[in-house]
Amino acid sequence: MDIGVTSLLVEGSLPPEASHPSEAIVEVFIITAENKRGNRYELDDFGTRDKAKADRQLAKIEAHLAKGGKLNLDHWSEREPVYGSDAYCEEYGF
Repeated sequence: MDIGVTSLLVEGSLPPEASHPSEAIVEVFIITAENKRGNRYELDDFGTRDKAKADRQLAKIEAHLAKGGKLNLDHWSEREPVYGSDAYCEEYGF
């Protein structure tokens, strides 16, 4: 499983001093995992605007895996498979 920090742009709150609606767009960091087939998972209940916090969470997961641990998929939600992967083709009939 490949695990990493991914960022998403999401609509947040518009600050009172904002001069343009685009100032409500914020970057949120999440932890994702992909298997060799292209299935993609996102760690539940985790999202932060603090990249360092996301990196620390990733390091904990990587340390767990390095000690022989496994991902408990009860704590991960399946997302859109990687475009063009076996999982994608299976899901969309290509």
